[in-house]
Amino acid sequence: MSWTTSVVTSATTDTEPSIVISFDNAKYIFNLAENSNRAFTQKKAHRKSTRAFFLTQVVPQRTGGIAGMLMSSADQSLRILDVVGPPGLAHRIAAMRCYIYRDSMNVNVKEVSLSPDLTASPPWTYQDKNITVYSFPVLHSSMEVPEATLAKASQESPVECVTETGATKRKREPSSSLKEIMEQEGFLAEKLEGELAQEWRTLMINTMFPASMKRGFKGNSPKRQRVSPKGDAEDSKNFDIYQRPRIPAGYHHQLPKFNPSWPIDSPPTLAYVVVGPSVRGKFDVDKSLELGVPKNMRSRLTRGESITVAVQEGDQTVNKIINPLDCIGPSEVPPVLIVLDVPSPAYIPHLISSFETSPFYARFHSTRTEDVSEYAVRTVYHLCGAGVFEDPRYIQFMNGFPPSAHHMVSSPEYGCNPVTFTSAAFNQLRLHQLDAEMFPVPHYSLSPLKQLSAIPELPANCFALEPGLRMNVRPVGAPETGRLPAERRDNFHPAHTKPDSPELLLLSPSNLQKFADVRAKVEEVAPQKASRPSPGYDVAIIPLGTASAVPTSSRNVSSTLVRIPSRGSILLDAGEGTYGQLARHFGASVGDVLRDLRCIFVSHIHGDHHMGVAKILSQRRKLDPPVTQPLYLVSIHKLHLYLRELSDIEDLGINDPSGGGVVTVISDALHIKRSGDYLYHGMWRIEGTEPWTDFQRSTAAGMRLCVALGLQSFNTIDVFHQVKCYGVSIRHQDGWSIVFSADTLPTQSLVRGGQGATLLIHEATMGDDEEVMARAKSHSTVGQAIEMGRKMNAENVLLTHFSARYPRLPPSLGIRRQTGENNAREPIIALAFDHASFTIGTMWKLNMYLPAIQQTFADTYDEEEDEEERKAALAADL
Repeated sequence: MSWTTSVVTSATTDTEPSIVISFDNAKYIFNLAENSNRAFTQKKAHRKSTRAFFLTQVVPQRTGGIAGMLMSSADQSLRILDVVGPPGLAHRIAAMRCYIYRDSMNVNVKEVSLSPDLTASPPWTYQDKNITVYSFPVLHSSMEVPEATLAKASQESPVECVTETGATKRKREPSSSLKEIMEQEGFLAEKLEGELAQEWRTLMINTMFPASMKRGFKGNSPKRQRVSPKGDAEDSKNFDIYQRPRIPAGYHHQLPKFNPSWPIDSPPTLAYVVVGPSVRGKFDVDKSLELGVPKNMRSRLTRGESITVAVQEGDQTVNKIINPLDCIGPSEVPPVLIVLDVPSPAYIPHLISSFETSPFYARFHSTRTEDVSEYAVRTVYHLCGAGVFEDPRYIQFMNGFPPSAHHMVSSPEYGCNPVTFTSAAFNQLRLHQLDAEMFPVPHYSLSPLKQLSAIPELPANCFALEPGLRMNVRPVGAPETGRLPAERRDNFHPAHTKPDSPELLLLSPSNLQKFADVRAKVEEVAPQKASRPSPGYDVAIIPLGTASAVPTSSRNVSSTLVRIPSRGSILLDAGEGTYGQLARHFGASVGDVLRDLRCIFVSHIHGDHHMGVAKILSQRRKLDPPVTQPLYLVSIHKLHLYLRELSDIEDLGINDPSGGGVVTVISDALHIKRSGDYLYHGMWRIEGTEPWTDFQRSTAAGMRLCVALGLQSFNTIDVFHQVKCYGVSIRHQDGWSIVFSADTLPTQSLVRGGQGATLLIHEATMGDDEEVMARAKSHSTVGQAIEMGRKMNAENVLLTHFSARYPRLPPSLGIRRQTGENNAREPIIALAFDHASFTIGTMWKLNMYLPAIQQTFADTYDEEEDEEERKAALAADL
């Protein structure tokens, strides 16, 4: 049985380490930071046979990408998944209940206790036919260490039951005690405590991922009813395999508060010891013949059974017992992989103590012959925070492992910062030749600040952890890089690091000529445009994510940054990975951009529009010196509820009294109709009644937001999507306005609220030939989006939110004029590209560049890659 370990992502500007153990029949993933889902797509690291996620912390650097990976795993027909991590993991996943529901998947969450079992025989955390995983906590020195179990541990499994795939079974129904409380009048889940609170979180997760299989289902991936490209429902005999459970009362109310037993800035981590399968020795045929073993009895010996054979000894025939070891060589020593997460030097003492105190874990951190002969430590992953790797105590600790172990080190001072999404960066690099200012090259570095070789007395087999680093655990091999398919297809780094080799850009002579021609036309028109600037001409627009539903190798999910000179910035939606996009775009000055951010507007609860908000708030919170200006977060109740629950386990700065925190504003309170109160019925009703939903509180905050940004008004507009969703109209005192559609069908309310807009940013999810599909999914086509701009009498229309069915460019621009609209102004139309940078006054350039851009993508069309992106879109069932 062969198996490998590989690094999909490392500690870079937009990713954190993610490690995969691969067998022929299964995969196991350690840590899922933001952008993990997109990185797996970019690097062609398939997830279909994944059985478990193992998380070393519940902080964003380790778990920020778990929501996207859970949804993508379900969409790829993964039916059973275990998720293992420290306390707080169930709270984090239960907080996602408003935007994740996958009825085809069973997700089993296991939290590992912070009271370690340091006996000679601790129970395993996870086990299947491939691996056995043990774990213990690693704590900050300021935290009181829970009493360890030193008596002999029970051999009882720590989970209820294990299937042959390794997944745990779980109780579906709440206990009688919880049922009784839930039936009481005025039941509020937030008042639950202790075991009942944890049971409620588990109930929420079971409801999110029910996988209640009907009888007769035998294990194949279920076929789900889909909408065909023409918009017709495709029948499936297996569609009704799953019965959706009844949503418990209180499902959308606040979770019980999670009160961690550790300082929020010093969370516990988990160390994992992964023991691989023990492989029986080879059968010695010659020895078996010598012992007189009949051919038809060899299989019994290989199964570990003893047999009796009749052998001739002199003149007598005697029965002789043959044991398996008599003709089978010794079993191989089980290979071992270890994952250690040490955020700061303050965690080192407890880590070392755990290995020294436990007779069991001491066997892995040993060079004694009896220990090495029992377990073969092949790989140790060291996820080190600042200052850890250079600490003499840690270096000494590393040297305590067997000399044959390979050490993979992730440390901020010793790692490179390569571009993760090389397909998108390569597109940008080619367009950079067209307009260097409008298409800047993303920030990256291939040189670490320090070299591993500068540290004395490191173990011999020590390597910097980098993407694509791969090692055969069995049969044992040395680490090697470039084995992931995408690593071999990286066009960006070679092309950018060798500017004297223009052929690496894959730009044809005809393409270069088209670049020259369109630049000449732009230069000819530029003086005329500059002579009559219109209001808002200097407002910067930076699309950070332009894909819908799922990220692709070329586009991240939704986000657009609007920068108002001398005032501040507004972020329109923030899908997963938005912070990474900001960091790649602005480099070392990303902190200044976060300081400048005055408002985040999130349109609705679908994950591709908000799953990056928490990371932005968390990173903003870490700025030194602290921010002194408030950040206004405008969104619907469910998004605010999610972030408040998340703030129990990470500092997001919500309601910080210092004045530099997050001020929450309910979208409904800023509605353009100004009704004076919330609606309390129908689709547009306010969902909660918590004190922070107070109408006057939100309207007052909205007024302060307008003052901060110099706005005349900031109004939400109801649009038509599958869930409650708002667009927004932003009108400035200087006379310009921006209207953002969010996700919607063509909607008259947006036309009325956005009349005369300087810029309309409108979703254009589908091509014009998929109007039926767009209507079924409550989205707009390219042509419909443009027509909305015409009806609105908008000066400019920026199209964004493109389906992964069109990985590079939508199939048509649909800029034909519809009849009956001859009096409408023809807007300037442009397509949004990730990391493009322009102002409202230079959007006309982006419009003129379009033919050259189309030629660029046509010259490097990759049918295989584009087909994979389309499959991802179909799996997500947009």
